[in-house]
Amino acid sequence: MQTTEKPIAITFIDGLPVITGILPMQSQQALTFSHDYTARYMLEHADNGSGLSWHNAASLAAARYEWVLLETRKSLNNLFSEGDISALNDCYPGAVFYPHQMNRIASDLCDHLGIDVDAYETSDMAPLIDTLRGLDAAQCMTLADALEQAWYRGMKQENLSPKAFFATLGIDLT
Repeated sequence: MQTTEKPIAITFIDGLPVITGILPMQSQQALTFSHDYTARYMLEHADNGSGLSWHNAASLAAARYEWVLLETRKSLNNLFSEGDISALNDCYPGAVFYPHQMNRIASDLCDHLGIDVDAYETSDMAPLIDTLRGLDAAQCMTLADALEQAWYRGMKQENLSPKAFFATLGIDLT
């Protein structure tokens, strides 16, 4: 198999390095739309007297994120069916979520299905939309992460169904 290396372009925005030119569009978009959060976090946590370099602060952020995921996954048990996850995958095929997008999962699903958000209660999707609207921020983040992983790692790399892959994350579907 032949591979072609793509050039790496590094741009600095607000003093943060942003790598461009090598990422799929969804990944680049998520990074671009996440920049303000990244910049704020790094400015507050790196080189602030704690002794953490930018690299160390980024590693600590990833560890904290993983801890939230591990602690929150069990709260998603039996909230979703395999059909629900299929509907969400249809809405977000190959998505890499950015922060503001995580709060819009219910409304994005309504838009995707052509359902008026103000009248969703009369649709067949009302139970799923109610569940999505009832999620807190950590649960939305955890669901988004599970959808990303199920798409890229579970289905594309490991050839698992969404239900089987969610189970590997400790999230049981109904």
